[in-house]
Amino acid sequence: MTTRPRSMAAALALGFALLGAAAFAAPPGPGVGAAFPHALSAPDQTGKQRTLDSLMGEKGLAVFFVRSADWCPFCQRQLVDANRHLARFRELGLGVVSVSVDEVAEIAAFATAQQIGFTMLADPKGDINLELGIRDPQYPVGSAAFGVPFPIVYVLDASGKVRLRYMEPTYRTRPDLEKVLQDVEALGL
Repeated sequence: MTTRPRSMAAALALGFALLGAAAFAAPPGPGVGAAFPHALSAPDQTGKQRTLDSLMGEKGLAVFFVRSADWCPFCQRQLVDANRHLARFRELGLGVVSVSVDEVAEIAAFATAQQIGFTMLADPKGDINLELGIRDPQYPVGSAAFGVPFPIVYVLDASGKVRLRYMEPTYRTRPDLEKVLQDVEALGL
């Protein structure tokens, strides 16, 4: 009889320890101050191969990681919002790029339909997300959504250093771009 309460107490203690460890775990992907560890070598909406260097603005780059411009309504709204703020990003010297798990034809169709003025990269297998460690783990191997990232926005300076990072815990919420632009302006890149 005493074994059962002790094992229950041990299981509860282990559960709380694991929850506590998860709460203090480092967020996924490169953090602020780190060199951005990926060349972002992928085709854009025209099929042209792009790289981090070719995407940089005069003072840096805003990188939007989204699930899909084809089937995710939350991503679609975020991409349209980024396009609405594009002139302001450019005034601050930043290039803008999105990375999604879509095929080139899918992002091309979205870019045309929405008149997107920034580069959109196709990473259909989610390789970039996997390499950066920003894959949303709720989708296991074999899932149709395997490889999709957490919603993350990185702001890199011209040297490729992560200066700002915004991550949302759920695909339904996205960083407020007015706040992102205020933070960029405060940095004075």
